Amino acid sequence: FDVLLDALAQVPDVYLWLAGDGPLESALKIKSSELGIGERVRFLGWRTDIDALMLSADILVCPSRREPLGNIILEAWSRGLPVVAADSVGPRNLINNGKDGILFPVDNVELLSKSIKELLSVPELCRKIGESGKLTYFDNFSEKNGCLARSVTLVSVSAYGMIGLQRLSVLERQETSN
Repeated sequence: FDVLLDALAQVPDVYLWLAGDGPLESALKIKSSELGIGERVRFLGWRTDIDALMLSADILVCPSRREPLGNIILEAWSRGLPVVAADSVGPRNLINNGKDGILFPVDNVELLSKSIKELLSVPELCRKIGESGKLTYFDNFSEKNGCLARSVTLVSVSAYGMIGLQRLSVLERQETSN
């Protein structure tokens, strides 16, 4: 997630939500402060409302250097959420680059930030990739095909965290009004 923080520093006016917890949280909080983006990064901890988070996000980013399965991608696709992912084993085997998601080379901050900017600045592209991902999910991974991907992905959320980039969201507005 350090690569995602570096990329976020190059994308103004965007908020990052990190859902999940783990031993890297303290280091990531320090890094976000050092990069001057601490106010735009929300460390949400363990969450059970993944549906609400994903439905509020603009895109999902999976920056993992090692992602063997890519279940979090399936979770995002099932909701029509556009995905940007590192070109590691799982995402590479799932994503048709440029069609139902965007792949960037592992650890390439510049291409990650460029991909995020492009999706957020071209709503039609964002919509098309989200819709294509949803079709890919329902055509290949849904229960109609005998898959139970949703029950498996909840494990992925706890182990890897859900990353969503977004502008001001409904959940963010609720936090500031309370």
